[in-house]
Amino acid sequence: MQTTRWTSYDLIFFDCDSTLSTIEGIDELAKLKGKEGRVGILTDKAMNGDLDLSEVYGKRLKAIRPTRGQLKAVEERYWETVVEDAIEVIAALQYIGKEVFIISGGLVDAVRGFGRRLGVAPEHIRAVELEYNQLSGDWWRYHEPETQHKQTYMEYVEGPLTISSGKPEIIAELAGSDPGRRFMIGDGSSDLATQPVVDLFVGYGGVVARDKVQNNSDVFIKALSLAPVLPLATGPAGYEKVLGTPYQSLFEKGIEMVLSSDVLFKSADQRAAFAAAFEDVTGS
Repeated sequence: MQTTRWTSYDLIFFDCDSTLSTIEGIDELAKLKGKEGRVGILTDKAMNGDLDLSEVYGKRLKAIRPTRGQLKAVEERYWETVVEDAIEVIAALQYIGKEVFIISGGLVDAVRGFGRRLGVAPEHIRAVELEYNQLSGDWWRYHEPETQHKQTYMEYVEGPLTISSGKPEIIAELAGSDPGRRFMIGDGSSDLATQPVVDLFVGYGGVVARDKVQNNSDVFIKALSLAPVLPLATGPAGYEKVLGTPYQSLFEKGIEMVLSSDVLFKSADQRAAFAAAFEDVTGS
């Protein structure tokens, strides 16, 4: 990164669980089944990088065996526990003209529904697909929503999002031939794995601060609010676009947070570049 100025980014990638929402969806499913203890331990080990996601993914789902209806309940829990300023930050990014994506190792039924509520297009959302047993329950009424909600988990579709190192492949797929600069934010080791393929990786510790992520991120947000994403991702050019709009105060909140102890920079030069970029705003 250049030390003389703070640039902007075009493609903004968010993790979902413990980043856009304060929960881990798989753990919420486990609570519905009374299996939260064992499943929670496996989730934590995978997110901390102690186990590869591939080692725990099937074990957790086999222990839970969720139904479609329970995945809908997790979508509701995502919405109920949305992280502070997440809705407004996504709306502001889109107003400024940035493309917003969600990449999650969570389950697609819940993540896609949550993302749609956040205003993210379904084609910009990637999560893990499940196969359901369509012969469960009153299968002869398969076309009825109530019957579909009772369909039980049968298998998950293995792919890049069911291993700890797979998110870079998804970023490449979503970005395609777009030359835009890439920005990624997430809380887990699978998010940190995207660092080589993005122009700025921001670790997020507002819900869970993981040592591996904090120690290796270019920038690390310690606070719960996602407001710092706005100035970090769009720079002074983004601020000019929101002047006089409802997003201006949120943007200024983000600047203030970045320049406080709420946000850590790996490089002093990075922090100096950010401060210089917004000197006219802060008056410092």
